[in-house]
Amino acid sequence: MPDGQAWRNDVIEDMERPGGATRTGDEAATQDGAASELDQLRAESAELLDTLQRSRAEFANYRRRVEQEREMARHRATEEIIRKLLPLADDFERALTSAPDAIAADAWFEGFRLVERKLWNLLSSEGVKPMESLGQPFDPSRHDAVMVEEGVQNADTVVEEFQRGYLVNDTVLRPAMVKVGAQPGESDETPQA
Repeated sequence: MPDGQAWRNDVIEDMERPGGATRTGDEAATQDGAASELDQLRAESAELLDTLQRSRAEFANYRRRVEQEREMARHRATEEIIRKLLPLADDFERALTSAPDAIAADAWFEGFRLVERKLWNLLSSEGVKPMESLGQPFDPSRHDAVMVEEGVQNADTVVEEFQRGYLVNDTVLRPAMVKVGAQPGESDETPQA
């Protein structure tokens, strides 16, 4: 009577179900199939949600990277334009310092000074400032030594500036072209006999 026992267990199981509903073999198979299909759909849904979240994160990273690259390109372009303006600033400075006193009081010369001030206002607004080099210790990252003068009290000190150096936001835009002092015997040059 094992068949009778199995039948009795099935009836008891059906009776214990909520609502006292009994299910036939076909209904049980259909419900089990629906449950496994539901589990499969939940797994697919979780996978799609994970893919969507990863895609969103990748897109946010991409946008941030593109914005950073755009900002860097803008800074590089600004620095290039400023580098092209620096010789103009040097020329203004040379012209103003070498002008004879007789013309320094003329109105047109005052206009020349105003143009130079406007140029410096523009450069300053972009973070450009001249570097102080004279009397400063020689720094290869800030100075380009083109000459060495022997017998100077302060060795490795800038003693003359040939071309002014400039900083933009505390970064060297153009190094200063300078003459550096050296104590006797430090120079690479050998005296000619």
